[in-house]
Amino acid sequence: MKLIQDKNNNCAQMTIDYVAGMGIFLLSVAFVFQFMYVLFTPFQSNSDVITLASDRASMILVDRLLAADGSVGSSVVDQGKLYYFNNTKFNHSNMTIYRNTLGELGLDSSEIIFDMNLSVEGLNGNIMNSSGPMVPENLDIGQTRRLVLIVNSSTGYNESAFISVKVW
Repeated sequence: MKLIQDKNNNCAQMTIDYVAGMGIFLLSVAFVFQFMYVLFTPFQSNSDVITLASDRASMILVDRLLAADGSVGSSVVDQGKLYYFNNTKFNHSNMTIYRNTLGELGLDSSEIIFDMNLSVEGLNGNIMNSSGPMVPENLDIGQTRRLVLIVNSSTGYNESAFISVKVW
């Protein structure tokens, strides 16, 4: 008779259920507190804005300002336009022309002004050309590298290179 009474009693699982429930609850609270700081990270850093600005500037440079005339594909850069841009339009010694060029690239607005450095590297890693101010070491920097084909239609010169746009 006593076996039948214990069989109908449902209190045997209460301790195990309580321990399992508390364990799951404490794990979920620990998980929430561990990843809570991720919710506030976008409001503390502007690294996403800098990366988007460097992407936009490299796209405008390669696809519009430096694009070779009559090129069929994208990422084909005219050598003459590249030299003109580096030596004249992006010369950091003339601040008026430099700021106007930043405006053309979408990096100069009434809200925020970015600085930019442009470097052209060969596939072997040698820097072929660099223009703009020196890159600071203590700020967030957004960088975009694009593989381009540099062509000169009058001489037939062509070379693959990386164009690196650094924005801060």
